[in-house]
Amino acid sequence: MDGLKIVVFEDDSDFAEMLAIILVRTGHDVHVFSDPFVCPIYRDHGSCCPKNSPCADVLISDNRMPKITGLDFFKLQRERGCKALDQNKVVISGSVLDEEMRRDIEGLGCHFIRKPFKMNELLVWVDECARRLQPSSY
Repeated sequence: MDGLKIVVFEDDSDFAEMLAIILVRTGHDVHVFSDPFVCPIYRDHGSCCPKNSPCADVLISDNRMPKITGLDFFKLQRERGCKALDQNKVVISGSVLDEEMRRDIEGLGCHFIRKPFKMNELLVWVDECARRLQPSSY
């Protein structure tokens, strides 16, 4: 499988740039945004996803962004019919998960990585995402 299309939502430009450089060097097509406003689900209040296929194979979101948390953004995506796999979405945060966040993340089926983390942890998870996207062999 060729590299994945990865969308990163991160308002810390230095951290976002580091993520992008490493993910590009590992063969992925990476797009970085400082907030999720670019997503039509977020931008067009009340509308469902207009796409027939996912905009990205993997979505990485910081939890603390200026207008919405990464977790709330992923909830909104699910409610409005985002085509990306929930399992291929990760919330990254420097905060410890409280019990409610833990339940929400588990309920969505997305992943959580706590900052600071070793880049290899993220890369292993991205490889798992790639395997989920490969057609099953029967």
